[in-house]
Amino acid sequence: MNQLWNRIAGTWAGWKRQRDAWRRIAERRLWLDRWFPHVPLSLAVAPLGLLLIDAAGRSALGASPLSLGIGALMERVEGVELGVLPEFAIGVLFLVMSVGLLLRSRVAWWATVLGLSVSLALRLFLPAGPSDRVVVPYVAALLVLLVINRGGFRGRSVATPALLAIFALLTLLAYQTLATLQLGEHFDPPVRDLTTALYYVVVTISSVGYGEIVPRDPEARRFVIWLIVSGLAVGATLLTTVIVPVVTRRLGALLRAREDIVDRSNHFVIVGRSPLARNTAEELEKRGQRITLILDEMIDQDFYQQRDVVVGDATDLSVLRTAGADRARGVLALSTDDAENGFVVLGVNELAPTVPSVASLNDPKNQFRLKRTQPSLLLSLQVLGGQLLAKALTGEKVESDILEKVLQLHTSEDQDSSV
Repeated sequence: MNQLWNRIAGTWAGWKRQRDAWRRIAERRLWLDRWFPHVPLSLAVAPLGLLLIDAAGRSALGASPLSLGIGALMERVEGVELGVLPEFAIGVLFLVMSVGLLLRSRVAWWATVLGLSVSLALRLFLPAGPSDRVVVPYVAALLVLLVINRGGFRGRSVATPALLAIFALLTLLAYQTLATLQLGEHFDPPVRDLTTALYYVVVTISSVGYGEIVPRDPEARRFVIWLIVSGLAVGATLLTTVIVPVVTRRLGALLRAREDIVDRSNHFVIVGRSPLARNTAEELEKRGQRITLILDEMIDQDFYQQRDVVVGDATDLSVLRTAGADRARGVLALSTDDAENGFVVLGVNELAPTVPSVASLNDPKNQFRLKRTQPSLLLSLQVLGGQLLAKALTGEKVESDILEKVLQLHTSEDQDSSV
């Protein structure tokens, strides 16, 4: 039984190694890091947004909003029920977030996943429409693909939160305008057209308050209270997600002009935010070496704020190129994820084969696989710690060559045996 299980485990491990090898070959030959998965997923989300906008428009207006002129659209909007706005808003959200997905934005990924989940829930729990037979499987498939490929969306930029804030503001204005129009008889003078409703909403949420139109009963006053509170909330969100980051970045650029003239050559590139990565960076700086750190996201700590940091996916060749890995004295993959360390080494070997690379081994079970990526140096602290602890507990003498267990240099013999 054990032999059968070992044979199955060996077959499974061999299949996984072959699969990983084919994947790396495909990534190199098809330049997958430049267009997958963000481009196909962005192109898949955009048509869904158009479809939802068209379906909501046909349900509310009796015709596709994309085929109506401005005049006809304005006339028909005045009688629209508020119940169609969520579907329409989700469609617009998908159109906006398809741009964010194209930029590999993590914020866009979260917003799209949330929008797909809401859209799927609306179709599963509400009466089915004529297009749901196609839309439901499509939305479910997109949701699964986004979750599977979540690692491909780690970018951070001001553009995506700005688009989200602007989308929220426009959606709120549209909803409030239509609600004001439907409550038109509760105001003095009555609000009976779309332009007057929009004017009243803008004047109210901007706190201008000319006093030309006033609520005349409790229902209208409750609506105006909600109008002011929601307007202030969205305005504050727009301020904090768009204006503040832009000003902060501009001030940071002025106060830290050194970032604009960083010389990323003849330096060390360190990948990861593990204690080993941080301590190595400090020790190299004590020895007068320049370093560049690659992090998956920026950390609000003085140690990282005061150093040259590149934010992005270290397994992406463009991120390695931005960090100057092709001009570095060495690239150190010191994250806590062995798979990430292996892909970083593969990226360095493809980008600049002559640049030495160091990989940290966290789990001894991954030693063989990490060796196959052919790093210049394989750092195995787990092996060293286990051996030192065992020797200390049993009273054995620590040999002088113990570091050879930690710093496993790739000689030609090692490489031949690992193939």
